[in-house]
Amino acid sequence: MPSFKSAVIFCASLLFTLVFHASVSAQSEASKVEVGVQFSVTEAGGSYWFGRVTSVGGGGRVTFNLMRNLALEGELNYFPSAGFDNVRKFQGQFGVKSGLRFDRFGVFGKARPGFIDTKYDFRTFCPIFRCPPGVVCIPTPCSPVSFAVANTDLSLDVGGVIEFYPSKLVTVRFDVGDTIVNRSFATHNLQLSAGVGFRF
Repeated sequence: MPSFKSAVIFCASLLFTLVFHASVSAQSEASKVEVGVQFSVTEAGGSYWFGRVTSVGGGGRVTFNLMRNLALEGELNYFPSAGFDNVRKFQGQFGVKSGLRFDRFGVFGKARPGFIDTKYDFRTFCPIFRCPPGVVCIPTPCSPVSFAVANTDLSLDVGGVIEFYPSKLVTVRFDVGDTIVNRSFATHNLQLSAGVGFRF
């Protein structure tokens, strides 16, 4: 299982490579680099005791258009605290986007492997018990216990993308995907995103 540090180093290296390659290519042809931000919602597993939770977050994206209908891209998202046990997620997906691009809009499919780092906390609590009248009760000591759990899992984001081009330099993007997380078994998690990108 990959460590969180190695996953982040790999992602940062890939993003740097994409940006560097794009900047070199841009010297001899029209710019193909797009940098964007997005808002994302996912209903995913990860909560240690309470199963699936809905997480709301966002992040950034770098896209390098190899040609009109094919692009490489990398995306990072952070999902802050959600659910009873404070689930936090950091996600990185890197792969290919391909489809049909027209003058004002585009329709694409995507396949992007990556990782999801999940952290969650759990705190036990002591039940409140009232002794019935006329009954002798012996109090039982109870101390709340807190602990944290973290793991990094491989993931694969597959789905569709719709883009609108209000101008030559601006992209409005909507994603619908299935983020498949590989733990002891594969789980399928719906993920929706909306964002805006800027080409330069």
